[in-house]
Amino acid sequence: MPSKLLLFDIDGTLLLTGGAGKIAFEEAFEEIFEIPNAWGRLDPHGKTDPAIFDEVAKRELGRLLTPGEFDLLMERYEEIFEERIHESPRFELMPGVIEILEHLSRDADIFLALATGNFEGAGRMKLKRGGVEHYFLTGGFGNDAREREKIVLAAVSYSEEFARKRFEKNRIFVIGDTEYDIAAAKKAGVRSIAVLTNGRTRQHFKKDPPDHILNDLTDIPAFMECLNGQTSSK
Repeated sequence: MPSKLLLFDIDGTLLLTGGAGKIAFEEAFEEIFEIPNAWGRLDPHGKTDPAIFDEVAKRELGRLLTPGEFDLLMERYEEIFEERIHESPRFELMPGVIEILEHLSRDADIFLALATGNFEGAGRMKLKRGGVEHYFLTGGFGNDAREREKIVLAAVSYSEEFARKRFEKNRIFVIGDTEYDIAAAKKAGVRSIAVLTNGRTRQHFKKDPPDHILNDLTDIPAFMECLNGQTSSK
């Protein structure tokens, strides 16, 4: 029976799509609203898919989307994304991802899940392209909430239902690459591991320091030390 719950972010933590999300979003937005290049200079780091929809809609339309428009845009985005993710030549898994997920999946004390701002359909497509979808049976997604801390709480709830047990908060870890992942973990009252795999540096985490910081996921012993309560700054 697992006692530790690990909640992984997707983008920048496990993989990068090489811009497939931006391309699919712009195509869907232009198709529906006849506005090209709607993404513009948007910085997606740490933002949930619903929050991105809100930001672009307010900038380009001067208002939020209606529920019907939101659902239509999400549906078209995911339909187009399914094509673009398979075509993306710059798609890549982050260093050490396959090895550490395989190691963690064999540990009976660990339950793996997701806590990501992606809509579930798009998130699953990304994991499938990378060959790692089977490691994650459940999780929290952008479909559950706009705010990351609520996504984390949803991920905990789904995981406990799936595992048929309750996890103590000091044995729940959010693993993410942005300060927003870490802030969400703190708001949810759980622990956190930051990985510097997508352009972030230690300076980005000074306001909300994580429990642990790793350069990437290649050092499995260092990662396991984090889970066992030992401080690591590798």
